Amino acid sequence: MLFYIIALWYNQPKFSPCATWNPYATTFANSTTLGPYTHGIFIDTNNTIYAGSWGISTIKVWRYNSSTPIRTITAGLFGPYSLFVTMNGDIYIDNGYRNGRVDKWTPNAINSVETMNISDACYNLFIDTNNTLYCSMADLNIVVTLNLNTNSKIPVTLIGSNGTAGSTSTLLNYPWGIYVKTDFTLYVADSNNNRIQSFKFGELNGTTVAGSTAPGTITLQGPGGIVLDNDGYMFIMDTGNSRIIASSANGFRCVAGCSGLSGSTPDKLYNPRYMAFDTYGNMFVSDDDNYRIQIFTLTSNSCNKTTAGSSSTSLSTTTQGKTTVGSSSTSVSTSTQGKTMASTVSNRMNSSVSYQTTSTVTHSIMRNMANRMSINIHNPIYYSLFLISFLFFAF
Repeated sequence: MLFYIIALWYNQPKFSPCATWNPYATTFANSTTLGPYTHGIFIDTNNTIYAGSWGISTIKVWRYNSSTPIRTITAGLFGPYSLFVTMNGDIYIDNGYRNGRVDKWTPNAINSVETMNISDACYNLFIDTNNTLYCSMADLNIVVTLNLNTNSKIPVTLIGSNGTAGSTSTLLNYPWGIYVKTDFTLYVADSNNNRIQSFKFGELNGTTVAGSTAPGTITLQGPGGIVLDNDGYMFIMDTGNSRIIASSANGFRCVAGCSGLSGSTPDKLYNPRYMAFDTYGNMFVSDDDNYRIQIFTLTSNSCNKTTAGSSSTSLSTTTQGKTTVGSSSTSVSTSTQGKTMASTVSNRMNSSVSYQTTSTVTHSIMRNMANRMSINIHNPIYYSLFLISFLFFAF
């Protein structure tokens, strides 16, 4: 028997279908502290925050709860649209607008390494668990990839036809945001087609999973970004409507910027295009045309009536000293005097999930695990910090 470990270094929180966020955001960075046109944001599982300004060609890095950057990158950049960070801290930055490349900045480096040659900007970057780099080239209507395990710098076209915009299942029209699941399903925010497309691994025909042409979903206007949670539910930057749409077991709903109007007040957005979760489930949103990054704090992650206060940054609700984590059929409740340390193990044979806490309480939940074993390791309170999957292959 052979097993592999796949560890995610970016945050995929696990949310209740009833999860809510404070509609009034706080500003993390603005045009003074970062620069205009905040393009690209990434938060790792240590809650280190990476963000860029297209307007002044700058990338900055912050520790959590700090307003002072620990790193600023400007050398050789011109109009970076996007960035992505690997587990070892390498920062991949789009530098294609004028310089025709994607650069890699290793930790503490003073110069970059050219990684991929491109003919236009990468509006979004993503690196999957196989170390494949994805780049959405909106102006060329394609998504390209590069295997970072090779010495090649020449990408190959994965989806779309170079220069050809279209609305069929094989074509794209100004693809902006991209996201790749651990099963290598690719999600594309197909902006000018007002839809989200899903491409299973090895397939060229996409399926519309959100947009007016996907019955039972929601109407979108120029979506610019797509992020998934731990259960594969979508968080969509509905850019043209200046709001964030989330899907869940209950369907689609607006979770931020829901007034129907764009604006600069704390409850409004103006053309949001990028977002990332921290380990607590808070949403950091690149509010592009307001020149700022906004934080929408998770206020409740439960379908129960008792919810946490709006200032909380925890994924828990507290009632009489008891901590409740999650709320759906896959949730677990424990009382450990304010501390929860949970580990989940799914049994390949009977598809049960057991949750063990620092108390003596054990909870077992039946769940369809698609004949595979997974183990989630969690930090206090927040029980979906990151995912570690064990894939077993029998000989």
